[in-house]
Amino acid sequence: MTRFKMPLLTLAATLLLALSMAFGQRLVVSQGIDVPGFDPHGHSNAAMEAVLVNLFDYLVWKSVDGEFEPGLATSWEPIADDAWRFTLREGVVFHDGTPFTGEDVKFTLERLAGDDGLAEFVNYRQIREVEVVSDHEIVIHTDGPDPLLVNRISRVGSGIVSKDYVERVGWEAFATAPIGTGPFQFVNWIRDQEIEMAAFDDHWRGRPAFDTLLHRTIPEDSTRVAELMTGGVDIITNIPEQDQDRIGTSNAARVELAPSNFVMMVVFNVREGTETADPLIREAIDLAIDRDLLVDGLMGGLGVPTAARLNPGISAAPIDRYFGVNNYDPERARELIAEAGYAPGELTINMYGASGRFALGAELTEIVGVMLEEVGFSTNVDIREFSAYSSTVWNAGAFEHMVVTGLGNSFGDNWFAMRALLCGGQYDDRVGWCNERFDELMNAAETEVDPTARAEMLHEATDIVAEERPWITLFQRQDLVGVSSDVEWTPRADGMLWMFEATPAN
Repeated sequence: MTRFKMPLLTLAATLLLALSMAFGQRLVVSQGIDVPGFDPHGHSNAAMEAVLVNLFDYLVWKSVDGEFEPGLATSWEPIADDAWRFTLREGVVFHDGTPFTGEDVKFTLERLAGDDGLAEFVNYRQIREVEVVSDHEIVIHTDGPDPLLVNRISRVGSGIVSKDYVERVGWEAFATAPIGTGPFQFVNWIRDQEIEMAAFDDHWRGRPAFDTLLHRTIPEDSTRVAELMTGGVDIITNIPEQDQDRIGTSNAARVELAPSNFVMMVVFNVREGTETADPLIREAIDLAIDRDLLVDGLMGGLGVPTAARLNPGISAAPIDRYFGVNNYDPERARELIAEAGYAPGELTINMYGASGRFALGAELTEIVGVMLEEVGFSTNVDIREFSAYSSTVWNAGAFEHMVVTGLGNSFGDNWFAMRALLCGGQYDDRVGWCNERFDELMNAAETEVDPTARAEMLHEATDIVAEERPWITLFQRQDLVGVSSDVEWTPRADGMLWMFEATPAN
């Protein structure tokens, strides 16, 4: 068991604050995975951002309805095709009392745009320079027009950090004892168990209603549900459908439906030499999966089938052509396997899934495996706990044929949904797919400011992915979140566990 503590510079003040609140109101939140660290720029996982969003603020905030609102920036406007002016909020301080200024924004965004080793680099490389006009005015210069700049700085990866603090302690120390401007400040981390935070008295929005915020890591769905029912936790994510009636009829908690932008999907390895490099095999797998059965039978109706990585609310996406579509055709799948040269049961597909990240994630992987076997594949299903899956399979690009996973869309845009498939892009070491026409369309759409022309480009790019199948999509998730009867809080569609909005029930 490894513990991480703040450096001595801030430890004493933080401990005094924590002790003074020891008998105050505490809010306990639980999901299935822990964070790997607290560097907001070093990950691209929404479940991690769901925790870190309490520690770090963005320049632009998204409301519960997805609308842009002032955050650390009070206003913004384009002043040229490749430049935006931002007015920064005055009177904001970091958790160690250091004033927030334009230098912190420059330090943060230029790190994101200049370090290709960061997980979020691909989403910020368009930023060429951050010009500091004054302590409370900056200009962001981009490489050409950027229709998505405001989306970029209002999401995972763009949490503003303290230039002074990082330069004093270094990134390694920062990642285990972070300083931000968010409504809660870091106190303690016990890896794979819990993260303790304390209300930040000087937050610019005001003090949170709860004195202490505790994020507990509980991988097993049944254990999270039991803890909610017995009062061990106040808010839990990823409730299995079969537990919602039991929770809903209790006096202990309620179940809230959280429409999500996450799409469950299959990602293929299409590198030369692997069986899933054959488009006939990928199409056969696509047609073997009954998405309606997955939604109705496994998820209890909590989802909508989709044949592309999109859902209502995603801009520049051909919703009418793909959302609600089920490609299921088992007879044609059997024919395709034969056309590819395999007898029934001759080809074994190695497939991977994870437990702990999504409700019924392991079960989904297993059922997809059964569906493949019904049309003539043999399958080898490998389910791993999420952190092990991430490090040994997904992030390592170490899967022979396919993984079953879920991906969100923090940009709320169709370009973001597909950008990882660019030649040499984020998924190159995992997928190995490259299409020149797709790249041409995506690169043009990245700087196209005319919404109609941009949508046409991205619609065609969507069609290419749907036809060539470097990945296939299954369904849009609709998640169930459990909330204690002692807490007032409404889940957000983006999945953020932002607890500034939580209050004790009357």
